[in-house]
Amino acid sequence: MEEVKKEKHIFLNVVIFIIICIALLFLYAKYIGIKGIKVKEYRVESNILTENFSGFKIVHFSDLLYKSTITKDDVKSLVDKINILKPDIVVFTGDLVDENIKLNTSDIDFLIESLGNINANIEKYAIYGDTDFKLSQYEDIMEKSGFKILYNSYEELYYKTNDNIYIVGLPSSIKEQVDLSKAFEFYNDDERKYIIVLVHDGSTIKYLDNDNYEVDLILGGHSLNGSIVLPHFGGLFIDKYSYKYYDEKYERGITKIFISSGIGTNKYQYRFNNKPSINLYRLKAQS
Repeated sequence: MEEVKKEKHIFLNVVIFIIICIALLFLYAKYIGIKGIKVKEYRVESNILTENFSGFKIVHFSDLLYKSTITKDDVKSLVDKINILKPDIVVFTGDLVDENIKLNTSDIDFLIESLGNINANIEKYAIYGDTDFKLSQYEDIMEKSGFKILYNSYEELYYKTNDNIYIVGLPSSIKEQVDLSKAFEFYNDDERKYIIVLVHDGSTIKYLDNDNYEVDLILGGHSLNGSIVLPHFGGLFIDKYSYKYYDEKYERGITKIFISSGIGTNKYQYRFNNKPSINLYRLKAQS
């Protein structure tokens, strides 16, 4: 009888311990995992890049989702972290505000001022994420804060010399039609230049999977890398629009793909093993 009581006592202790651990993980994911912005740094090499583009710095942030779990102080911290890196270009791959949030005049003024304080040596670029189509002030906010919106369009980038690379921006295919023929009007197989493509979600990358345009670097977001990331298992909360591109990075032939974990949170409002982050890419010519 004593043995049975002892076994029950041990079992109860184990159950209580597991419940406490789950509760602590829940509290961490809800209140601690969502705060603090990491910088993830990558060296991106290519034999298509000319030597003068070695050292070119790109800062990439995505899914700000302001007023989800992101406060004004978080936005100010984001701006400071970007400026410390002294990027040549800054790119934002969509979803400025949580889709359920209504911005007032004070919010709009704050975002314009804060994003306007982001410094880039050459240019700042943005594209439309799926929630940005619901925000009537999106274009106004981004343009007044100094970002150029790429919408099925491209720009040439120059660095140090008259040699150039291209940056292409595609709107989120969740809400808008992707027009590759318009976005890649410049494309020339015989005189290939290095090409960076900004997308919001994996569904948009699928367009590039199914076409003949050869690109070198794709930068995206949307998935938040699954919000809750378990070792050896990966992200838990992946929607269908992430398609097969939701982890931190992929390689597809010569194409390198990086998916930002974002800054804010989606409807789950949790993060575990997956802090808010921005990405820094240093380009390097490969001999």
